[in-house]
Parts: sequence; C-alpha cells; structure tokens
Amino acid sequence: MDYREHTELNELREQIALLKDKLQRQQIISEQNIIAAAQKGISKLNKTGNIWGIFGIFAVVYCSWAFHRFGFSDGFVIGTAIFLAVCAAVTIYAHWGIRSIDVANGNLVDISQRLIRFRKIYSRYHLYSVPMLLVWCYFLYYDAQRMLGNAEYFLIGACVGGLIGAVIGLKAHFKVIRDTDKVLKNISELMQQKE
Repeated sequence: MDYREHTELNELREQIALLKDKLQRQQIISEQNIIAAAQKGISKLNKTGNIWGIFGIFAVVYCSWAFHRFGFSDGFVIGTAIFLAVCAAVTIYAHWGIRSIDVANGNLVDISQRLIRFRKIYSRYHLYSVPMLLVWCYFLYYDAQRMLGNAEYFLIGACVGGLIGAVIGLKAHFKVIRDTDKVLKNISELMQQKE
C-alpha cells in the first residue's frame, strides 16, 4: 500500500467516525425531544386532573348547597353529594398514579404500566358513572315532581344543562384518553430507541 492510498484510507476512517458521531448526536437529540414531548404530555394530564379535581370538589359543595336551598329532600341532597364526591375521588385517584412520573430518569416499563392503568380507569369510568347518573336523574325527576307539582320547565332546563354538561364532559374525557395514547406512543418510541 502506498502513501496516497494510506492517506485516503485514513481520511475515509475519519469521515466514517465523524458520520458516526453526527448520527449519535442526532439520536440523542431525537431521544431528548421524545422525552420532552412525553413529559409535556404527562404535565398536561396532571394539569387536567388538577382542574377537574378542584371542579369536582367545588361541585360537591355548590350542588349540595343549591339543591338544599331549592328545597330538595335531604336524601336527594346527600345522594347528590355522595355521587359527586365519588366522581371527584375517582378523578383524583386516577391522576394520582401519574403525578410523580419523570420520563428522563424513570423506568420506562413502570411508567408505561402506570399510564396504561390510568387509561384503563378513564376508559372504564363511564361504565359506572352513566348508570349512577341515570339513577340520579330518576331521583331528580321524582323530587322535582314532588316539590313543584308541575315541573316540566325545571326538567327541560335540567335536560338542557345535562346535555351541555355531557358534551363538555365527553369532550374532556376523550381528550384525556387521546393525550394518554400520545404519551404512551412517545414512551414506546423511546423504548425502541434504547433497545
């Protein structure tokens, strides 16, 4: 091998080393972007949980006071308070499991399991809340008829309010599930990169 070939070979080795270094830096940057996106998604989920938890606690107090002030039966007021407290507690409990997640330093398998558990709670939530809501609606109707006699306008207003609440609640519910799926996808990509 002459000097020129040896020089060209060394230049090629240097270029390969430079390209490997560049590729490794790009992979690190890509990994950091995925970690940042996943952590941002978890922070968003936590913020949503805080807002809905505070709103739920407020609803327990306000609705109990309002229904009592309007003259609904004590059983209905207590049932409403219990129903809303259970809903708020389930929301707080679901979000509690993802509160302390640190994607950069945590075990990705453990984080995935916690997020899957969180998603499972959210996706099964309606299986319990809808039947409870239907029972609550029956008692609202029963108490309104007992209290007002001719309660059509009150019940129409309650239906309109219920529909508006259902639209807002379902929209928020499915947004949380979509956001959780995005974070799970980010963590899956991160796990594939680390393999």
